[in-house]
Amino acid sequence: MISFNRLAIWLNHVVRRHPSRWLYTDRLLGNYMDGKERPFMTRDWGAAAIWDVGASVGKYTTILARSNPNGMIYAFEPNLNSLYYLAFRTARYRNVVIVPNALTLDGRPIPGSHDPDFTSPPTGPLVSTISIQEAIARTGVPRFVKVDIEGAEFDLFKSKAIECLHPATILLSWHPILAGREIYEVDGWRNVQLDANLTLLTPHGQSGTP
Repeated sequence: MISFNRLAIWLNHVVRRHPSRWLYTDRLLGNYMDGKERPFMTRDWGAAAIWDVGASVGKYTTILARSNPNGMIYAFEPNLNSLYYLAFRTARYRNVVIVPNALTLDGRPIPGSHDPDFTSPPTGPLVSTISIQEAIARTGVPRFVKVDIEGAEFDLFKSKAIECLHPATILLSWHPILAGREIYEVDGWRNVQLDANLTLLTPHGQSGTP
């Protein structure tokens, strides 16, 4: 029997394969958040850079933009399908910058996709990426980073490249197919497993909850 979650994901992909951008608004999709992630998404982090890595269609991007009127939200999203909806959903926010790139170790091009399902084989041309070092050079070290973990992001932790983001607070949101995998320990941060889908990295000396 197909679970409701799987059916919802399947319907999401079907709808997104059509010119249906009007469906992707806060009013229709809502802003449901897990109780454990809400304090980080609704906190005002001040006049700082905030990274939404794996912004998809912008659910958290818009929440962060409203909660941080003096901050700048950088929405990283390489999927060619998602970018269309992300642009539509964030168009009215003057404090959102869409970065149409994946965040990688070396900034080299990777196979892209116009299919909304990231588990499917790449369907598009090569797309450009941006290294953590280059992103920091452009935005400064962010104060808060939300990262969707969908597979490739593990490389950032295995290589320890993520350490140059210190002292940012980092919230890792696991895709359901990856939930439960242990993230690598990173020097300078305390690793807290909030639940099966959320891992929090807080700089040593700071509390875990805003």
